[in-house]
Amino acid sequence: MNGIKKTSSIFLQCIIGVEVLILITAFPVLFANLTIDIKAYCHAIYELNIKVFTLGDFLTADGTNSLFPFIFDRYFESMKILGLGIVAACLIAFLITYLALILFRKRIKAIKYVLELAESIPDLMFILLLQMAVILIYQKTGIKLAQVVSVREKTVLLPVISISIPISFYITKVLILHIEEELEKQYITLAKAKGLSFPYILNFHILRNIADGLFGNSKTIFWSMLSTLLVVDYLFNMNGLLRVMLTGIDPFIIGCILIFVPFFILYRIYEWISFDNRKDIG
Repeated sequence: MNGIKKTSSIFLQCIIGVEVLILITAFPVLFANLTIDIKAYCHAIYELNIKVFTLGDFLTADGTNSLFPFIFDRYFESMKILGLGIVAACLIAFLITYLALILFRKRIKAIKYVLELAESIPDLMFILLLQMAVILIYQKTGIKLAQVVSVREKTVLLPVISISIPISFYITKVLILHIEEELEKQYITLAKAKGLSFPYILNFHILRNIADGLFGNSKTIFWSMLSTLLVVDYLFNMNGLLRVMLTGIDPFIIGCILIFVPFFILYRIYEWISFDNRKDIG
């Protein structure tokens, strides 16, 4: 019974979220022709609701072709880049964190300062420098490290690097801060007194206990990477989902739903499971 109640709650929240997206999508109509047209805005909201909840005909920007299945191809292509970027960013962050805490703990303040500096570099500048570096290496050596722009071949490596490395600095900083806070707790002193090694304590105690804290930062990480993905779409000529979304109202609302609904459900399920686990432990 409790499961049905929670499922119904997630479904209702999801519907409300989609409705908010519809209100946002129709918002430009409200200020069409530099006047506030509430009637046209309400009509646009009504039309979008009918389309979304009856699975009506959604068209591309030119108004002549169906948006499906074209937008699904763009969606899965963009989610592949985003997914690989998330995995790469987490691996880089965990590697830097492990090296910093296990091998360079005495220089942790200097490492955090370097992370702050690296994090301050604009994503656009990093991507442009990365592209220039690959081009210069090719001009000087003839070695093509990666595809710089998608023309006939789709570039994957550079886009993944572009969205993963900048955010990995932030993830590393958050990891170190959470671990440092955890190291001050009493159970860590007890674990050390028992003769447990620092790597063992880190892997089997600290990381498990900071999981919820890291989850709290995951939304910031996700939206940051999503915004970088839009820049990557343009600079690497990928014609991905986010670029397609900006071509019209129909692509925008469908793209928003394709991004929002799966991730919203995943977050809610995690929160559901995490809350039940904490309740059982308590």
